[in-house]
Amino acid sequence: MGKVRIGKVKSISNELVLKYSNVFTTDFEENKKLVQQYTDITSKRLKNRVAGYITRLKVNEKKREEAEAAEAEKVEESEQKQTLDVEGEPKEIEEAAEEPETEEAETGDEAGEPTDETTAEAAPAEEEKAETGTDAKGAAP
Repeated sequence: MGKVRIGKVKSISNELVLKYSNVFTTDFEENKKLVQQYTDITSKRLKNRVAGYITRLKVNEKKREEAEAAEAEKVEESEQKQTLDVEGEPKEIEEAAEEPETEEAETGDEAGEPTDETTAEAAPAEEEKAETGTDAKGAAP
């Protein structure tokens, strides 16, 4: 659990951060001097508490900015990967669709064989009849 700070410390600190947000840093000693400079607080204890709270606010702000930057970087990387994946998929699909067509066309055209399955089955049967007929004719004369 965190420290409980009184409302006076929080209100003074928030006012100072709003007015001089660029001046304060994450260093307590420097913030203590700046609180002394920008306020008329005479109590050492209150001054230290205000400087400590301002330091805590600045540290939290810095952590938040770093986390947001890291998250933004992760989002950009994932978007790039998704873009590459999406661009790569259609190419693979197109290549896969083109390859079988070209292979069938090449084998059918070069060999002189019909590409239709029914005619491909009928062609060997005709060849067998022709072979048996020549054997019979060749043996008879």
